[in-house]
Amino acid sequence: MDGSPAAPPAEGPPPNLYGMDREGLAAALAPFAPRPFHAGQVYHWMYGRQETRFEAMTDLPVALRQVLARATRIAWPSVKEVRASADGSRKYVLRLEDGGEIEAVYIVHGSRITLCLSSQIGCPLDCRFCLTGTMGLIRNLSPGEIAGQAAVLVNEHRIDRATVRIVFMGMGEPLNNYESVMSGFRILADPEGFAIAPRRITLSTAGLVPGIERLAGERPRPRLAVSLAAADEALRSDLMPINRKYGLERLMEACRRFPLAPRERVTFEYVLLEGVNDAPQDALRIARLIRGLRAKVNVIPYNEAGVGGFRTPGQERAARFRDALLERGVSASIRWSKGRDIGAACGQLAREAPAGGA
Repeated sequence: MDGSPAAPPAEGPPPNLYGMDREGLAAALAPFAPRPFHAGQVYHWMYGRQETRFEAMTDLPVALRQVLARATRIAWPSVKEVRASADGSRKYVLRLEDGGEIEAVYIVHGSRITLCLSSQIGCPLDCRFCLTGTMGLIRNLSPGEIAGQAAVLVNEHRIDRATVRIVFMGMGEPLNNYESVMSGFRILADPEGFAIAPRRITLSTAGLVPGIERLAGERPRPRLAVSLAAADEALRSDLMPINRKYGLERLMEACRRFPLAPRERVTFEYVLLEGVNDAPQDALRIARLIRGLRAKVNVIPYNEAGVGGFRTPGQERAARFRDALLERGVSASIRWSKGRDIGAACGQLAREAPAGGA
């Protein structure tokens, strides 16, 4: 690369490019790569080809590769621990550069693979049945830390990105970290990035109505899932404190206004708690709540996670609840969570804060 400036002496580690969008990457590389198309090449190598070594980026000039290797770096979260489930799923404990830790899950459903990604270290919403909520919020994840989880799992398992599904259902409330989650989503969905079809990516929220309303205007956007837990105002406020700020009426208004593609539906995730929200009248309330909305209900029997006061309903009890929904015209199915034996199931993800805070 004749005439290109040399990399300046570094103080501390060079900047990490992973997580930058096209504009950010072009700005970061401008001092070293005067031709704008070089930034597009690096973008595709990082995200489309999952390459972190500049020397392997063979369509870049040799001199540019050398200066980028000195001045910048490309790094994902590192794998600290992997736990294997009897059902084929795996939970990954990932270490971040500041010492923080998150969990991501590789989920197996027959031939279908789903990657469950985290959006925050901890969660501020304090849902009573969720272990992650006991951590509180430590910090938000960056776009690179979000997309980096997918990079780790894709490369560990050599996943076919044309068929894989992504769910933002790990640690944290995705809409509480809106900008970073959507930046990560765009990298995942970009044809020059991970090239995962947006319809294969789902974002799950506890019910942050302003975030749902904002998400409705995104193009492209992930599919929407809402954690419901109760169709009764008082009970939902007890189980999910966010309901005290954004009640069921306002939540359902946002869901009814959410623009859906021809065959798309809003998914309601209903954690089934024995003796708490699994009576026939609870099914009736759900049917009334979502009447007229193109939706489906995933009944998720509670996964015991060290949170006191809740029990997992038996298979027959869960089946009766699902059938009560079906009888009332609600599209419903039971989703027994994968990875329960390794603490990787819905509501079971949690880490300790690093010494001194993250």
